Amino acid sequence: MSESVARIALAAGATALALGIALQARAAERRRAAAGPLQLDGIAGRLVLFTAAGCRRCEQARTTLTRAGVEFAEMAFDQDPDRVRSIGVAAVPLLVARDATGAEVGRIAGRIGRRALARLLSRLP
Repeated sequence: MSESVARIALAAGATALALGIALQARAAERRRAAAGPLQLDGIAGRLVLFTAAGCRRCEQARTTLTRAGVEFAEMAFDQDPDRVRSIGVAAVPLLVARDATGAEVGRIAGRIGRRALARLLSRLP
């Protein structure tokens, strides 16, 4: 009897964990969608990396882009927090790709992996 209860409890725990992860992912997507397109007028560069001082993931993102030989503009939250907030950046690091007209064609939030970077770069003409 106790083995059955343990299996049920384990299954319930796994289900709750999976549901929690799915709900967090959905909430993050809603926050991103609610933020809408970033207001990048006046910022040069087809790739813009938003960072903050002391952000380890930001340093990793910068290193990944540099090692890949990718040219990018960088805007640090610390240098102009009001402007970064007004642009609509909610978290860093954030890499935004823009086409020749300045329209956003993609973004990577958080860790920038090689495959994700390759997919993003493939969207640029």
